[in-house]
Amino acid sequence: MCSGQSSWLQPSRRQDATMRHPPPTNRSRDMSSRRQWIQWAGLGAASLGVMGRAWAGPFPEKPIKMIVPYPAGGGADQWARIVAGKAEKLLGQPIVMDYKPGASTTIGADAAAKAPADGYTVHLIDSTAFAYVPNMRKVSYDPIKAFTPLVHLGDLPFVLVAHPSVPVRNLQELIAFAKANPNKLNCASAGVGSPHHLIAEIFKQRAGISMNHVPYKGAAQYIADLVGGQVDLAVSTLGPAMPHIQTGRMRALAVSSGKRSSTMPDVPTIAEQGFEGFDEKPWNCFVTNAGVPAEALERLRSAFRATMDDPEVLQALRKTGVEEVGRMPLAQISEQMRLDNLKWGDVIRRAKITMDS
Repeated sequence: MCSGQSSWLQPSRRQDATMRHPPPTNRSRDMSSRRQWIQWAGLGAASLGVMGRAWAGPFPEKPIKMIVPYPAGGGADQWARIVAGKAEKLLGQPIVMDYKPGASTTIGADAAAKAPADGYTVHLIDSTAFAYVPNMRKVSYDPIKAFTPLVHLGDLPFVLVAHPSVPVRNLQELIAFAKANPNKLNCASAGVGSPHHLIAEIFKQRAGISMNHVPYKGAAQYIADLVGGQVDLAVSTLGPAMPHIQTGRMRALAVSSGKRSSTMPDVPTIAEQGFEGFDEKPWNCFVTNAGVPAEALERLRSAFRATMDDPEVLQALRKTGVEEVGRMPLAQISEQMRLDNLKWGDVIRRAKITMDS
């Protein structure tokens, strides 16, 4: 008992230590607390960073959807498959074709614009969706702001072709026949407001002739009907038409570009045949949604750029009639879309081209 009493009457070791080492001042206590707070904050931020990276994962983690605004079997399908076949190897995930034809490619453009902005939707878009149709009727998307460009695909010269039963071999003979037989000829296109349609309308107006417009949803359908003789003429991209031109099942009258196509060097241009300055070659590109995260966007752009630089891809695209493959700089694409929208708005208004033309 006595030893216990003397024990609590004497200063404890803690008290003794406190006496030998005075408590810190307010300043030193504040500095110590600040150091501890910084250390804990740093650990917390690092933990959150690790958790964030683990949650987000490397892009892409699942298949990517490529919206093609034309039916399977046409030129757009060919180009999409050629590019996707290489790009998916670089991305490490499959690229799945999602065909959404109709409404002059705006069904596809609308679906692409409304898709989640996560990088898992890519869209093959052409002049129809960002320059032609928006100047002919209201569309549900902003043709410029809704999309972020990935890479330029190329320029697309078109060819005016005729069924062999039509007694013409050049534009002068076509014009003479059309004037002698007003509204007898019909001309197929890939849809109202498509490049095919616009090129035909501009040519008709400059030539002073009338032909009946027959819109289709895509190349595969109108090519089949032209070969079968259900339509007289068509404006087509080069790829779907070439095999039939080579076998004589259709006749090439002229190409729409300002210079002859390297794919069809024997076919004269429209400009060569009395229409000076005629140079229409719509173009297309691959885009994704506006607002895609930077990491995903950079990954997509890198893969698609490398794809367009691949010699095998270049050769395959050129064989289908695509020219100037991947030549437009990335920084120029959005501005060119805007300029083409303005240019074609003026052309369409002056020519009074409507969705009923």
